[in-house]
Amino acid sequence: MSSIRRHRFSRARSFAFALTVAGLVLRAAPALAGNEAAAEALFVEAKKLAAEGKLAEACPKFAESNRLDRGAGTLIHLADCYEKNHEAASAWATFREAASAAQGLGRADWEKLANQRAAALEPKLAKLTIKVTDPAEKIEVTRDGTPTSQASWGVAIPVDVGTHTVQASAPGRKPFKTSLVIRTDGDRDTVVVPKLDAQSSAAASTPAPAAADTASSGSSQRTIGYVVGGIGIVGLGVGAVTGLIAIGNNNDSKAACPEAGACASNDAVEAADSAKKMGTVSTIAFIAGGLGVAFGAVLVLTAPSSSSDRASVTTKTAASARSFRVVPSSDGRSAGMSVMGVF
Repeated sequence: MSSIRRHRFSRARSFAFALTVAGLVLRAAPALAGNEAAAEALFVEAKKLAAEGKLAEACPKFAESNRLDRGAGTLIHLADCYEKNHEAASAWATFREAASAAQGLGRADWEKLANQRAAALEPKLAKLTIKVTDPAEKIEVTRDGTPTSQASWGVAIPVDVGTHTVQASAPGRKPFKTSLVIRTDGDRDTVVVPKLDAQSSAAASTPAPAAADTASSGSSQRTIGYVVGGIGIVGLGVGAVTGLIAIGNNNDSKAACPEAGACASNDAVEAADSAKKMGTVSTIAFIAGGLGVAFGAVLVLTAPSSSSDRASVTTKTAASARSFRVVPSSDGRSAGMSVMGVF
């Protein structure tokens, strides 16, 4: 019985595994179908462009078609496009890749064709050798923006005709860059990357402008502080004037109607309303003005000097801001405000 149970359990696990694999395949099927459709469309368009002699447009489309759906046939067309566009090195490398892909498909005819075309290109290949003398620690050498391995240094690498750029860089070293032109098929050229010089201490250290920058920041902060404080003083002045007007209107109202309750004098009622409005304006102006003066004082007093740094300025500003209190006060006849703080 136990063996029967194990057998049934094994079959159940196999069935579950099969369902999982089937689910993954079904999920991937739409994406694969989409890639194949796009690859086919690109392939058809590339063949049309190649037939019209527009090789510079056709080759990238063959390459993208192969990226979406790799195939030996597409690779052969791509290599042929490269060869006709005078990119012998790219054609040679792509024919070799096509031969490998054809071998995997069991297409001996395609494999033979690709190998023959690659062999015919070999004598025409231009080659570039990169030599690195005394390589620095963590040096990176690139050819046309592509990193090269240390194993490839000193080896003649096939390259297409045209301009090529070799660059080298390493931490703490001055970078090296040079360009050369491979003019015809079969050319041989060499680039020697020299020992990279150490960067000068002046170039390596750049904190010198920080002091001037901090001084400029302090001057700007003081200017802003004076402006904000000036606006605050104007606010206090407005509060004082409107407060006096409110007190005067309130006294006029009480003189016309000294008794509490309804008042028959319209002038007295208007004076009372005006006193309330002016009192409110005075209170708001006093508060805003006091805040302006207080904040302006904080900005001026905490502005950094040429020897201070931004971090200490931020700390001082926050601490000083917390030490100020603005307390408004008002009663029926007047309004005011108290500013308290520690400098």
